[in-house]
Amino acid sequence: MGNRLNIGLLVDDMDAVFTREACKGAEQGAIDIDANMFVIPGGYLDSSDAFDAHQEYGYQYNALFGFINEKHIDVLYVMMGMIGCRVDLKERIHFLERYAGIPIITLYSKMDGYPSVTFDNRIGFDHAIQHLIEHHNVRRIGFVSGPKTNTDAMERLDVYKTVLERWDIPYREEYIVYGNFEETSGVIAARLYEAHEELQAIVFANDRMAQGGYEELQKMGIEIGSDLLVIGFDNSIFAPTLSPPLTTVEANAAELAYYAVIHAEKFLATGKMENLEIFTHFVQRSSCGCQQYEHRGVKDFDDLPYFSGDEICIAKIHDYLFAKYIRSKELTLIKDEISILCNMLWDMVDGGCLIDLRKDCEILFLQLLKRPLLQYTTVEQLFFILTAMKAKLSERLTEDADRIAVADMFGGFYQKLSLINYRYIRAQQEQIRQLGQVMSNMTSEIFMMNNPHKIPYASALRNMYDIGIKSSYIYMFSKPVVHTRDNIYDHPKTILLKAYCHDNQAFDVPSEKQSMHTNQIMTHDKIRKEQRVTMVLSPIFSGIEMYGLLLCEVNWENFKNVAPAQLQLSIAIKSLMLIEQQGAIQKKLEASLFKIKENNSKLDELSKSDELTKLYNRRGFLEYAKEALCNKRNMDKYAMILYADMDNLKMINDEYGHEEGDFALKEMAAILKEAVRTTDIVARFGGDEFVIFALVGVAGYENIMKRRIAEISARHNTECGKPYPIEMSVGVCEFVCGEDVDIYGVIERADERLYEEKRAKKAKNGSYQRGMP
Repeated sequence: MGNRLNIGLLVDDMDAVFTREACKGAEQGAIDIDANMFVIPGGYLDSSDAFDAHQEYGYQYNALFGFINEKHIDVLYVMMGMIGCRVDLKERIHFLERYAGIPIITLYSKMDGYPSVTFDNRIGFDHAIQHLIEHHNVRRIGFVSGPKTNTDAMERLDVYKTVLERWDIPYREEYIVYGNFEETSGVIAARLYEAHEELQAIVFANDRMAQGGYEELQKMGIEIGSDLLVIGFDNSIFAPTLSPPLTTVEANAAELAYYAVIHAEKFLATGKMENLEIFTHFVQRSSCGCQQYEHRGVKDFDDLPYFSGDEICIAKIHDYLFAKYIRSKELTLIKDEISILCNMLWDMVDGGCLIDLRKDCEILFLQLLKRPLLQYTTVEQLFFILTAMKAKLSERLTEDADRIAVADMFGGFYQKLSLINYRYIRAQQEQIRQLGQVMSNMTSEIFMMNNPHKIPYASALRNMYDIGIKSSYIYMFSKPVVHTRDNIYDHPKTILLKAYCHDNQAFDVPSEKQSMHTNQIMTHDKIRKEQRVTMVLSPIFSGIEMYGLLLCEVNWENFKNVAPAQLQLSIAIKSLMLIEQQGAIQKKLEASLFKIKENNSKLDELSKSDELTKLYNRRGFLEYAKEALCNKRNMDKYAMILYADMDNLKMINDEYGHEEGDFALKEMAAILKEAVRTTDIVARFGGDEFVIFALVGVAGYENIMKRRIAEISARHNTECGKPYPIEMSVGVCEFVCGEDVDIYGVIERADERLYEEKRAKKAKNGSYQRGMP
């Protein structure tokens, strides 16, 4: 952006028709002075709205106002008449004071101490209300005002009072209600009429409230234009499309913003700027009860003695069609062609060859319609200017045949104009369809490319180029910022540039290069500086949580695409964050579950183990022995159960203590484990009783096992050096593995043979304990 001027424009809601037109004019002004423009749609300072409860989290847009400062903005235009319309003067002053370091110009509302550009609310509105009284004999007129805190609303209310007074009509306070300048105010208009059905007309302080009033009043069966006359203010683009077309006052929002912006350089250079006022004009249509309606400015041609191709007449046509605020090269070409057409039409009726010139006029008119006319004017204005021109030209003709030829030519103009309008509407419908497709693609790509460890920010930006967003930047806070309606928003001082996109080429930013101060969001090195830009800042949020910001480079005609993109992005990021959180929770649950399983496994092992000897206990032995018996690999193989009992444990405990008794038990366990293979099962059944399950492969293994146990026991006794021997009696039962084997019966038979050995020892020695009498 280099040395180029940076203009900030604080607005309420870009979806509002009036605001969108204001942005259009402001951008054209920025183009004409080669300045960058940053549009900040921060909503209303008091975003609580009794008529618009569904906008529960609209206050989040207010946070955008906090990102503007003198580090990146040279001059600031504030649509105070809109964003401050719901708060009192003290709060509006406090709001402007936060930008003390930036030169400020207020729009649509005057503020002491600040230069302003506003509408003359009086002339056009006075004309409109007087029209109701004078031409339609209306005396009982209701008024739907804007908020009491809005200066424009109060000026228009004052005009209403002044006109009534001039016509000696009593002012009645009960005929006045106060809305919010939005369609939702239609509800209070309907309530006003329900309470006062004697009303003959309702005057609305702006068109959006009138549009809402249409809807609510028509629900009640009221026929506007006959049962009740209606007048609005603004001449919004939708006004002629209402049924019936809305009589209103033209307040050209684009013209006002344009005039304000083109004075930016002079204001900065001198530090001074005179307050400017833009004239308003009465626009007569059908809602006021008129059967024939006309647009402002058409009657200006009545002041001329005739239609001609002279400079005065052509200047009036240019002013009527395009106002005075556009100086683009494209429009200059259109104006030149209109001038040529006017001269050709004049020559055609002023003694020229009508037939030859008619063909040339038709060719030129068709060429003119190929230009982007509808970006700068409306079909309605073109229709009216053609009608006025036709009427004036016909006055010059004396022959009926010539009048018919001219009428036929203008009929062809009307037809071509209708076709152009149809194509324009179709193009807008196609843009809406394409927007929906792009939003769908954007969401699909985000979720298809989702990595559980990384949100694909670049993928979210890739499709935006297709809806006119030339470049875009996603900034995220390191963690969501909780912003509730009752709290003053204080954004973090640093923010992370996650990704950016230039001409449909999207790039992720490496993590080490993401962090920047919030003062840099409009000036960092990734923002293109080679040419002038218009950019829109939007919040990325869901509910009370703000995640970050979306900055889009976009021309006025595509401003309408920013909000859907921002909304879709907010939803996608919220969803992906929930997925991330769910993934993190899932991982924690999985880790916890693994730990639980691990602990359960340990507990299970402990429940199957003997704490002293670390062998299996009775439960563990039986479980594993049954598994071994049922294992198909062991079917029909020889096995044995060996039951062992220590011969002298009681003597050791009595004479040497229980610690020595425990030592003797652990030594016995070690002897038995050493006597078998690692695949065999050794367990302490309880007390001094031990059991072994062993696959032996052949019959007659009992003597081998007893000999091995005796040899190992002798070695252990020698190595231990204890004053007592560790001896045991053993009983063995051999069998063949199979699922029908009764393990308990086998153990019982082994136990019986153990006691046979004990009795034999006792019969031989007098005691089964060696060395004992």
